Amino acid sequence: MYHSAIIRKGIATLLFVHFIIAAAFAQTKTLVSGITLKVNGTSTLHDWEMKATGGTCAADLTFSPAGQLTAIPALSYTVAAETLKSEHSGMDNNAYKALKTKKNPNITFKLTTATVAADGSIKAQGQLTIAGVTKVVDLTAKSTTTAGKSVVIKGSKVINMTDFSVEPPSFMMGAMKTGNAVTISYEFTLHQ
Repeated sequence: MYHSAIIRKGIATLLFVHFIIAAAFAQTKTLVSGITLKVNGTSTLHDWEMKATGGTCAADLTFSPAGQLTAIPALSYTVAAETLKSEHSGMDNNAYKALKTKKNPNITFKLTTATVAADGSIKAQGQLTIAGVTKVVDLTAKSTTTAGKSVVIKGSKVINMTDFSVEPPSFMMGAMKTGNAVTISYEFTLHQ
């Protein structure tokens, strides 16, 4: 009798500890808003920028009891490539042709691993697909928790277009050529 009481007490204690740990680091499906994606590059004439303010993002996040982001178990993002717009429709059309949007309408990112430091900095790795070509990329970002328990994540990544089989567009019969390297910047807000 004495041993079974100790065993029951031990099991009860383990279950209690398990529930406390689960509550302390709750994983939450989140609502995502305020998505902004920018692509900045250079050319022989001037620097350029294309911007999209949309797409779909799904994320699972883990928060501490104080509401700080502690982990990102899952995240995926999809944007239609033709929602990227510059100030010049001619440039947009050449970019869509280079991105092969008729065959590959979407740009996607799927997270494979991520670590979140105490200061909110994020190191992540995932699969980025552009123009139908998928590459594993390493990303760094910064997360900031707002008073309303939302998390804003910002980051950027320099890539070469040719790594994704994208020929850097040229304009005016080749007189203006874009550089191979572009900077992809992203910002989105996650709501607990």
